[in-house]
Amino acid sequence: MHTDEMWQVYRPNGEPVVGTGWDSVLNNPEKTGASEIVGVAVVFLFRKNSDGILELLWQKRSDKIDRYPGDYDISAGGHINLGESLVEAAIRETREEIGAEITASDLYFVTERGFNKNRFAWVFAVDWTNKEEDFHFDDKEVSEVRWVPFDQTTEFRREFAKAPLKEDALTFGLLEEWFRMYGYL
Repeated sequence: MHTDEMWQVYRPNGEPVVGTGWDSVLNNPEKTGASEIVGVAVVFLFRKNSDGILELLWQKRSDKIDRYPGDYDISAGGHINLGESLVEAAIRETREEIGAEITASDLYFVTERGFNKNRFAWVFAVDWTNKEEDFHFDDKEVSEVRWVPFDQTTEFRREFAKAPLKEDALTFGLLEEWFRMYGYL
C-alpha cells in the first residue's frame, strides 16, 4: 500500500462514485467504522506444469511488511485507486507486486463479490502456462513466490496464507468452478 493513494469509493451495487476517494492514510474503512466501500482487484496466476497439473502462484509477504508478515497471499492484488479501472488496477498491482507484465487481454474475469461490508473484490485469472518465470519484486512487500498444485490449495492456504484467506472457501470455490467451466480441471 502506498500512503499517497486515494482508493476509489463504490456504491453498494459496485458502481464507482465518480471523483470520490478514500484516503488510504486513514487505513481501511472497516477499521475506522466508516460506511465507504472500496474496491480490490485480485489476480490469480495459474499454469499447467510439465506434468499437466494445474498450479496457482502464491506470493509470500515480506517479513518487513506490517500486515501479515511472512504469510502467503494471492498472486497479486490490491486496492483500486481513484479513477482507475478494474483492469488497470489488476495490471498495475501485478507489475508492482511480482514484476509480471500482463495486458488487459491476459485477464480472465472470474467473479466479483463482497469481501466484507466495506470492500468489493473483482477476481481475475491469468494463464501463465509456458510463460517466463521472471518474477521480480520489491522486497519491502514480497519475499518470494511459490507454485502450489491447485488440489493442495485448501490445505496450503489454511496452513500458510494470511488470516483473511485461511477460511475463504467462497473465493476459492468460485475459482475452482471457473477452472472446471473452462476445462482447466
